[in-house]
Amino acid sequence: MKECIFDETVIDVEARTTPEVKGVHTSGVYILRASGQVMKFDGWRKVIPASTRLLVGRGGPLSKDEEPELPVLEKDEALDLIKVNSEQKFTQPPARFNEASLIKTLEALGIGRPSTYAPIITTIQLRTYVEKLEGKFQPTPVGVAVNDFLIKNFPDLFEYSFTAGMEDQLDNVANGELEWQKMMSEFYKPFDKKLGEVEEKSKRVKIEAEKLGRKCPTCELEGRRGDKQGELVIRTGRFGKFISCSKFPECKHTEKYIEKIGVKCLECKIGDVIIKTTRRGKRFYGCSRYPECKWASWRKPGGEKEQKKD
Repeated sequence: MKECIFDETVIDVEARTTPEVKGVHTSGVYILRASGQVMKFDGWRKVIPASTRLLVGRGGPLSKDEEPELPVLEKDEALDLIKVNSEQKFTQPPARFNEASLIKTLEALGIGRPSTYAPIITTIQLRTYVEKLEGKFQPTPVGVAVNDFLIKNFPDLFEYSFTAGMEDQLDNVANGELEWQKMMSEFYKPFDKKLGEVEEKSKRVKIEAEKLGRKCPTCELEGRRGDKQGELVIRTGRFGKFISCSKFPECKHTEKYIEKIGVKCLECKIGDVIIKTTRRGKRFYGCSRYPECKWASWRKPGGEKEQKKD
């Protein structure tokens, strides 16, 4: 069902205080803001009762008191102040992408095409740039480090307009309107030069791993002491998180990382529900007693309706 469509108006009003109020000097200029909106298309509101809109709407039922229609005003028109509502608001971070919203954004920006959307989603997970939490993508330390490095060294390549423009050029090549050799030459020559400069000047990016506060048992067995003995840390690999020695690659000790969510297995009632990762990087929930208990689910227990994982 389609969303409602609103025309929203925001008016900034310059308010001036008098030089003196009850003997107190209060002169100054303040900016007050008034907002209102008018519904142009009712969408789902046509069929959903107002009493249920708090669950699905823009924060509640539409009412003249909550969402007033502003009067027609002229620039520099003098107004009488009736009431001022003071509100403290904090900037909210943008919502995390899920697969559908990421693809929708790529389409809106002209990045990629239907045949490349699925590989993009798969690649960012296989390379552990992101991980899925509650169905939404969260950046990993690896993803943040790669993003920062590329934007710092290749800013032009990561402008939305560059990728969209490249897609247009590929379409022109496919339509016979542009020679592919010319297109590649114009792109690759400056890119190759820049790549050489970055390789020469850049240093290896060190990603700080989360420490567990325990010494590496393999280092201890092999007689390493002091600075030569590593600590156990959490790293992220192709198949999710794992535990290794901080002295890697000198010490190749690894352990499974078990991430509990504080819930007992819904099937055997003995094991703990833990977070696991498929070979494609997709998260799911399983029993810590596997293979004795094969319970698994894509959905986090205690949240939405459970769906058994085949």
